[in-house]
Amino acid sequence: MNTGMSWTGDKKPLIDVVDVCKRFRLQREKQRSIQDAFIQFWRRGQSAPEYFWPLRNLSLRVCAGDSIGVLGQNGSGKSTLLKVITGVLPPTSGRVEIHGRVASLLELGAGFHPDLTGRENVFLNGSIYGMDSGTIRRRLDQIVDFAEIGDFIDTPVKHYSSGMYVRLGFSVAVHTVPEVLIVDEVLTVGDQIFQQKCMQRIHEMKAAGVAIILVSHNLEDIRRLCDHAIWLQNGDVRAAGPAAEIVDDYLAYTNELYYTRRRAEQAAENDPVAEETATDTRRWGTHQAEIVQVELCNGQGQPADRFHQGDLLSVRMHYVAHERLVQPRFGLAIYRQDGAHVNGPNSVGEGYHLEAIEGSGWMEYKIDALPLNAGRYELTAAIYDRTASVAIDHHHRMYSFEVVRPRGWSEEGVVHIPATWQHTAAAALSAAVPPKP
Repeated sequence: MNTGMSWTGDKKPLIDVVDVCKRFRLQREKQRSIQDAFIQFWRRGQSAPEYFWPLRNLSLRVCAGDSIGVLGQNGSGKSTLLKVITGVLPPTSGRVEIHGRVASLLELGAGFHPDLTGRENVFLNGSIYGMDSGTIRRRLDQIVDFAEIGDFIDTPVKHYSSGMYVRLGFSVAVHTVPEVLIVDEVLTVGDQIFQQKCMQRIHEMKAAGVAIILVSHNLEDIRRLCDHAIWLQNGDVRAAGPAAEIVDDYLAYTNELYYTRRRAEQAAENDPVAEETATDTRRWGTHQAEIVQVELCNGQGQPADRFHQGDLLSVRMHYVAHERLVQPRFGLAIYRQDGAHVNGPNSVGEGYHLEAIEGSGWMEYKIDALPLNAGRYELTAAIYDRTASVAIDHHHRMYSFEVVRPRGWSEEGVVHIPATWQHTAAAALSAAVPPKP
């Protein structure tokens, strides 16, 4: 439950959602005949109706310049929230107050009539957003150019591809000059170039003070575009705060959920090994050998979990082999905390071949100058068989560490590539080249 989520102090809200609940009645049985309907009618008095609550007592205030990402698993209430805000669905209780111009893109082709041409639908859709015909006519060329549909503007939209649908719908929405733009996932339908174009347009609108509410399963879009985020789960707000923090928390939760399900599936197959390791959702393998400890060490050989860019980092994988294993592969993988896979070296790929291991020992992987940019990272450590197809012991993203940037240093991306910059003025270049005789 959340009461009064707001990140903008006492500013006048453009949208005010107050204690909103939404309820749907569950329909368990499908009526196939008059007899089924008759039986269902008489059963109504014998059993209480069942309800589903996609939203429970949710409050949210959106002001000029806000950029809010909404995330959560399928069925968590994200799209329902946007439909209640835009008036597509009425709330069961609570209220929604709109004090500004709102443009929304909730569903593919919403507001379009399939038998009308693209041009006719621009006028229809624009009028729904509150634009008069003169304004639409003045902006028509801009809308068509942004949508990139060319001569298809005079073709009935029922013949459009899904990408053409969303391009035209988005173009109309962003050219209405809204105070609030609401987008629900549909941008994933367009191709990569158009997605980038849309995100650039949203950034421009945000810079101009337009409030943004974005629902997306692409968490990097939320991280890059949104300042704040809310995480919905089973109709409730599980967390709300800075977008980067909420995205990280959500990723950690979904990763843990995935491996819990994987463990349950393995245990259901009556795999003794899976049952034996059922307490750890991020570990799997035959366990002919086990990784018993992983140490991340600094240049002094001391265990650490915080490094500076350029530091020496060594990873020591201590193992116990319960039997002789011929030609095993030791492997590592580094992930940024958002799930981006940085690299995945293994001993054989690096030219280090072991004849066999038995008993206890350790394998060490050393990075002389850590090239990672600042951020949180997670490490996978693993032992595989000679073919790299059978996991002996795989510890997936179980070891975390942090890289901090040097003072005054800032760089985008995952890794720093050592390089030099050099400038040559055109005048100096021309002076250095003797004129032709």
